[in-house]
Amino acid sequence: MKRPFFQFDETAHETWRLLWERQMPVAQKYASKYWLQGVDKIGLTPDRIPDFEKMDKIFQDLVGWELVSTPVQYSDGQEWFENLVQKKFLITEYIRDQKDLDYTPLPDIWHDAFGHLPLMADQRYADYIHKFAQYAVKFTKEQRKSLGSLWWYTIEFGFIREGDPDDELGGIRAFGAGLMSSHGEMLKAFSDQVQKIPYAIEEFEYVDPSPHVMHNKLFILDSFEQLEHSVEEWIEKHPQFIVKSEH
Repeated sequence: MKRPFFQFDETAHETWRLLWERQMPVAQKYASKYWLQGVDKIGLTPDRIPDFEKMDKIFQDLVGWELVSTPVQYSDGQEWFENLVQKKFLITEYIRDQKDLDYTPLPDIWHDAFGHLPLMADQRYADYIHKFAQYAVKFTKEQRKSLGSLWWYTIEFGFIREGDPDDELGGIRAFGAGLMSSHGEMLKAFSDQVQKIPYAIEEFEYVDPSPHVMHNKLFILDSFEQLEHSVEEWIEKHPQFIVKSEH
């Protein structure tokens, strides 16, 4: 039996409204076109947390994915990827406290719905996530450490070149769900406090991302196509890990 989606109370809906009021003006300025188009596709609204029974049907029709309710606030990487392989996107039954509107290290319903789902509404993006997960489950946690960093600095906290290079943002836009769902992180990311460097697969061997601090260095994808080819690029550079270790 599919787990029923959690029903949020009015306090949670008020938190959603406060988050939307703070973040949407920033998102409209800084977000990738893929995210902006997705907000319209799935019908996110400022007044309340989405009805995920209805949203589940939207995603099944749009991209062939299911939304699945989970009580786990921070899913184990293996469980997360195993669900993605089945085209199931986990939805967290938790929303941050109102004292944490700008930033929280825990992925919550705001991060899932406002950050991830607009991007997941794009078929190419959803197909990439599925491909990534199919590769990720072939490796142990230790083997895929830098593959996890690739995910972190693209899917969660990536930039993408999309605008006019002479515009006020230097032609880059926010692409990662973690940027989209964090007011504090987004503002810092587009300030001089964050080093913005071109995407390079080799870099992910030497970084150690943490969900507990805001970033001082982030990476810029040249294009959506670069993202789509990134997993195969990682595989080519790690031939020693082609066969998953048996445990």
